[in-house]
Amino acid sequence: MKKTITLLLLIASLSSYGQKSSLVLNLKKDSTYYLNQNSNLSITQEIPGHTQVVNTYISALVSHKVIAIRDTVFELEVQYESFGIKMDMSGRTLMSVDTKNKDSQDIINKVMRGMLHKTITITISKKGKIMDVKNIDSFYADMFAGFPELTEAQKTQIKAQVEKSFGEKAFRNNFQDAFAVLPDAAVGVNDTWVSDTNIETIAVAKIKTTYVLKSVDDRAFNVHGDAAVSSAGIADFIVSNGLPMRYNNVNGTYTVEIKLDKATGWITESKISKHIKGDLEIKDNPKIPGGITFPMSIDGDIYLKNSK
Repeated sequence: MKKTITLLLLIASLSSYGQKSSLVLNLKKDSTYYLNQNSNLSITQEIPGHTQVVNTYISALVSHKVIAIRDTVFELEVQYESFGIKMDMSGRTLMSVDTKNKDSQDIINKVMRGMLHKTITITISKKGKIMDVKNIDSFYADMFAGFPELTEAQKTQIKAQVEKSFGEKAFRNNFQDAFAVLPDAAVGVNDTWVSDTNIETIAVAKIKTTYVLKSVDDRAFNVHGDAAVSSAGIADFIVSNGLPMRYNNVNGTYTVEIKLDKATGWITESKISKHIKGDLEIKDNPKIPGGITFPMSIDGDIYLKNSK
């Protein structure tokens, strides 16, 4: 009898181990899902003659409400609920934006608050692929209302910076990166699959990630990923803090730990640890005549959770 029970348990274990699961989105209409991001990054700049380290902290809460489901396609209303960024160097604050601080009179803070709760409509597949983005211009509607003191040149510069971080291309990249983990076919424990994504912001690069389904429990699919980052060309200059710059010759690695909700396929939590290096090029400008190029590396962690 004991041998029979042992054999049955072994068969059941092997059967469970060999099962394939479809890691897809299975969202419910009228439900709201969140991506709550917190990042802690260290940016090391090897400027000729000295090295400086800029610590950067980024937070963002984005809501995604399912307003329609058609076959294998979901239509979502997406809104930024809050946003924050702080940069410091050697104990000195370089930038501090927090949309939760409604008393701040800082222009950038007020502009960012004006972008909250503006609805973008996206259409995504069960595989997490963005098929369409609408109303992205709603971000910029009335952006400068109440800022008569800003010149047209200042408005143009601020809008260009916002578009690089929150425009359609950046929006697609950020969402697609988060859900690149979803495989094209059903997978079992220890199965691997590969995803290719792109960076197109201050840098142009390709990310090739090899994922493995490490385990399955009652609530989640637990996935690990290792990524290689390589340059894919030269980016256009963007203006940051009044300086036209771009990040060239980018390369490095990511490691990823992700929990996907077993019922919905949505990310319940994830951690991305990154090490990127390249050359920061600052174009010739009145502040830095002749321009400058120097090595720069980015190290740190990015956390995502489905929570408010």
